[in-house]
Amino acid sequence: MNNKEKILIFAHRGASNLTPENTLKAFKKAIELNADYIEFDVHRSKDGEIVIIHDANTFRTTGHFGLIKNMTLEELKELDCGDGERIPTLRELIKLAKNKIGLNCEVKARGLAEQIVNIINEEEMIESTIISSFKHDVLMRIQKLDPRIKLASLEPSRTGWIKSWLSRKKLIKVAINNKLYAINPFFRLVNENFIDKAHNNNLKIFPWTVNSDSAIKKLINNGVDGIITNDVERVRELLNRKK
Repeated sequence: MNNKEKILIFAHRGASNLTPENTLKAFKKAIELNADYIEFDVHRSKDGEIVIIHDANTFRTTGHFGLIKNMTLEELKELDCGDGERIPTLRELIKLAKNKIGLNCEVKARGLAEQIVNIINEEEMIESTIISSFKHDVLMRIQKLDPRIKLASLEPSRTGWIKSWLSRKKLIKVAINNKLYAINPFFRLVNENFIDKAHNNNLKIFPWTVNSDSAIKKLINNGVDGIITNDVERVRELLNRKK
């Protein structure tokens, strides 16, 4: 990557170190902090609404035990995510974010592709949205529905099978063959050779989830295209020091 090229900051689940994760409050704070993208997760409610929450179960973030797929939007909206915040919908986030910040939508479940693509098109958010997933078949489905959408493969936190350079090269090869925009790898998988090979093949690298000073500095020096973090302010501070 050209050293003059801007390294993007992705607010992981919004400004999640300061506010309840994946809430409108977290997203508003990310905008206030001048993050470049909001990273968030989507599931679908029982009555077919695309809602923003990381887990398939509401318990960790609301204290109420319930599966998203078995609850209506009205039922989900009764739950408190902290600070009085409610589980938002994708359309609510787009209304907040449009023309202010980019979106990185992580698809957590299968069967959502067509609805997400329709919403992004209806809201004219194609240019400012990246869709990522650990489920590569979901990405391929989205690509088939609309090849203009920027896609990123998420790669796992278990580094055992992927430590070797051969395995990392395979990740890049798969991304090239599938015409992806980016790879979003667990940050410990990333080294300078991996980044250089990705860049030589016109792939972006956006590692997750990076919060320690040492890891942030290393990734900046190695030339990543963006950093997915809970601490937008700290990444911004360390980037400013490099100028």
